[in-house]
Amino acid sequence: MIKIDNSNTCTNNKSALDPQRIGIDTSVLVNLIVKNINIFNFREKEFSPSDSLYYSMKTKYEFKGVILNKFGFDKKEKNKLWKRAKSALKLKPIRIGQSDISEYSEKVRKANAILIKRTNPRFQIFNRIGDEDIEIIANFLKWKIAKVYTSDRAFYETCRILGLKANLISIPEYSKMKKRL
Repeated sequence: MIKIDNSNTCTNNKSALDPQRIGIDTSVLVNLIVKNINIFNFREKEFSPSDSLYYSMKTKYEFKGVILNKFGFDKKEKNKLWKRAKSALKLKPIRIGQSDISEYSEKVRKANAILIKRTNPRFQIFNRIGDEDIEIIANFLKWKIAKVYTSDRAFYETCRILGLKANLISIPEYSKMKKRL
């Protein structure tokens, strides 16, 4: 009888198979598009099939604004790019409706204030998140997102202060990703 050692297989790692709720920040979506990364392959390589990827509604509007204003795509193209990213990543919107997120927004503001205080005064502007990011992180907190993906250092550090697991994808990593995927 042949005995097969499966100790190194993914199926023995229960946490790898447990579905997670993962939040995707605008910066990741924009970089995947403008760096021309195969988004389907990114989804397949980075996440388990059972993971659910979420975005705040503010992410959708911020994405379209950045694509239109910073990268010069036209209105029709920005909508196509959003649909492509949403479809490829199987993104689901966080639907909070009329629920109040002010309690969570205040927590995010306090966490960002801590980050700013820790930062060298010359670099404080780089560690300050805007109102859009405050709303996005507040929605992630309220929705109990397990992990967050971002390319924005201040967003990442603020999430970490709040106890959210965060994955920072640096700009050079997108180039490596393009070759790998």
